[in-house]
Amino acid sequence: MDSSTNNPDQKPTFEFLARKPYVPPSWAAHLNLVPTQTFSLGHLPTPIHKWNLPNLPKNTEVYLKRDDLTGMQLSGNKVRQLEFLLAEAVADGADCVVTLGGIQSNHCRATAVAARYLNLDCYLILFTSSKVVVDQSGPDELTGNFLIGQLVGAHVQLISEEEFTSIGNVVLTNLLKEKLLSEGKKPYVIPIGGSNALSTWGYIEAIREIKDQLIQRGSGVTSFDDIVVASASGGTVAGLSVGSWLSGLRAKVHGYSIYFDPDYLYQYILLKINLNK
Repeated sequence: MDSSTNNPDQKPTFEFLARKPYVPPSWAAHLNLVPTQTFSLGHLPTPIHKWNLPNLPKNTEVYLKRDDLTGMQLSGNKVRQLEFLLAEAVADGADCVVTLGGIQSNHCRATAVAARYLNLDCYLILFTSSKVVVDQSGPDELTGNFLIGQLVGAHVQLISEEEFTSIGNVVLTNLLKEKLLSEGKKPYVIPIGGSNALSTWGYIEAIREIKDQLIQRGSGVTSFDDIVVASASGGTVAGLSVGSWLSGLRAKVHGYSIYFDPDYLYQYILLKINLNK
C-alpha cells in the first residue's frame, strides 16, 4: 500500500478523474467545514522553480509555484477549487452546474471543461460590453476562454457589465437555477470565481503540497517568508492564508486585487469565505 494513504499530512497520489474520500491534513482537521470527497482534476503536484531575477536585494530569493501546469485546458488555480466543488455537485446528484464571470473568465473556462470531463452540463452567465451582448455572435469575442467554453458545449448567456452590477451575481445565478429546476434539471450553483468556504480547501491542500516539496527538495530551503498571488474573488488568498497559519509554514500571504477594491475584498474574504460557520 502507498504510504501516502497512511499519512494525513502527505498529499495523496494522483489518479485523473478519480473521486475519492478526502482526508485533511492533521493541522486542518479541526475546522468545521471539512470536505468528505474530492475529484482528481489537476496534474498535481505542480513544480516549484527558482526565478533568477536581476537586482534582487541581498539574501532575497524568489520561487514560482507553477500552477499554470495543472493541465492544458484546466490550467491555473481554479482547478484546485473545482476538485472540491464538483465532488460535492456529483455527491448531491446534480446533472448540471451554473456559474458566472467575465467573458474571458479563467474560472468559467475551467468549470466548463471540468464539467464536460464529468458528463455534467454547464451553464455560464458571462458579462461583457453592451455591444457584444446586442450582437451575441460577435466574432472578435470568439477567442480564448470564451471559445474553449463554446467548444466543450457550455450553454452561454451573455449579459452587460451594467446588468451584472445592478442585478448582482447571487440573484443572476439563482434566477438561472430556478429556471433549470422548472425544466426538471438538478443544478449545482458555483459562486463567482468558484470562491466559497468549500473551495478554499483547494489552497489549503496547496499548502500541504508546498510543505511536502520543501521537505523533498533537500536544497536548504525549508520555508518561505512570503507568498504573493493575484486575487479576484478571494478564494486562493483565503486558502493560502488559513493553510499557511495552521500548518506552521507561517508565510505572509499577499493578495493583489485585480478587480475589487482591496478593502472590500479583504472584508469579503473574512465574511463570505469562512471555514468556521
